[in-house]
Amino acid sequence: MKIIAPALGTMLLAMLASPPAKALDLLSTSGSGPAGNCQPSIPSGNTAVRKRPLAVINEGTGSEFVTCAFTTEEVSINVVGFGTRISNISAVPATVNCTAVVGEELENAQYFVKSITLAPGAAGQLTWGTGDTGGLLFAKSVALSCILPPFVGVNRNRITTLLSIL
Repeated sequence: MKIIAPALGTMLLAMLASPPAKALDLLSTSGSGPAGNCQPSIPSGNTAVRKRPLAVINEGTGSEFVTCAFTTEEVSINVVGFGTRISNISAVPATVNCTAVVGEELENAQYFVKSITLAPGAAGQLTWGTGDTGGLLFAKSVALSCILPPFVGVNRNRITTLLSIL
């Protein structure tokens, strides 16, 4: 025991004297096409919402709801921002309303509503960031629910998380 005790004391002194470990913070942005992560809210019998290779588009005559789930990093649940690209391929202006839902199903979820109005044949970004949400979002699940007017589509989804690496 007398041999181990001095070695343990030396080890503790070395740990106390060493500088604290610093984390390296990196921003990581992931993008995905909506064909894989966006679905019509009512899939059974819904033929108006079409999944194309680069977009999910409402090809019907009435507005349709679409839900998109974002892929998040399991090593970091610090969401900095997220968004989607919306396109209007119709001949008339269109307004798209989306609700971002952040949280877990059985816990408190946060809801953030935004809209974008697009001219005929135009596209634009609908984004949420720390200014919209009051800071970093600490949640594993991020999704959007958007109501798409006729001939309006969701084109690309992106999410940025803050990764802290020790």
